[in-house]
This record gives sequence, C-alpha cells and structure tokens, in this order.
Amino acid sequence: MAEEGPREIGWLEWGVAGLGAAIVVGVLGVLTHEALTYEDGPPAIVATVDDVSRGSGGYVVRFTAKNEGASTAAEILMLAELKQGDEVLESAEVTLDYVARKSSKQAGVVFVRDPAGAELTIRATSYRKP
Repeated sequence: MAEEGPREIGWLEWGVAGLGAAIVVGVLGVLTHEALTYEDGPPAIVATVDDVSRGSGGYVVRFTAKNEGASTAAEILMLAELKQGDEVLESAEVTLDYVARKSSKQAGVVFVRDPAGAELTIRATSYRKP
C-alpha cells in the first residue's frame, strides 16, 4: 500500500474559504457599527396623509405612520381630528400594533364629514414599550 502525502488544496476550496471569511468579517463589521452608533431614545411617530376617498361609511383617510425615533413602539394610539379653528368637528382613533424604529405602517380612519372642508391633523397620543 502506497503512503499518501498531504493532498493539495484546490482553488475551489480556497475560494469557498475566502467567501466564508468575507461573510464573517462583514457580519462582525455590521454588528460593531450597530453597537457603536446605537441611539437609545423614545419613538417619534410622524403621520402623513396618503389619500382621502369617499366610501360607503363616510370619508376614508389613509395615512402612513413613520417611526423616526430610535426605539420601537407598540400599541400606538393615533388620533385624527377634523378642526375649524379651535373647534374639533370630528375625531377618530386607530391603534397600531407595532412600529419598529426607522420603519412605517399604513392605517386609515373614517369620518362622516368631508375632510376637505376642515383642517385634518393626525398624531400619536400614546404608545407602549414592547
């Protein structure tokens, strides 16, 4: 029986090993960056109206709630109001289950009155830390 010496490592094995090393270094780099730049602050929910349409139950206002803050929020209570001056003509509420930091969710509220004839505001009134 012939004795075999150490076998030579082929180019494919070196390539796969290099790719694996690059992935590990990349993941470690991302994790290090996140750890060094992490901000611990409150959520900052900002709502923007996407569109208003007339539906069978009234006027549907669809909006996007974006969390521009540094932490996640859960059970966010969004209050939408139609105002003329200081008088609130109508209000509607919707609860968003979960909005992660730097992400957004879409939702909608329904008004009996046409929002075009009043000032429409949508804001977050409360949230819970998940």
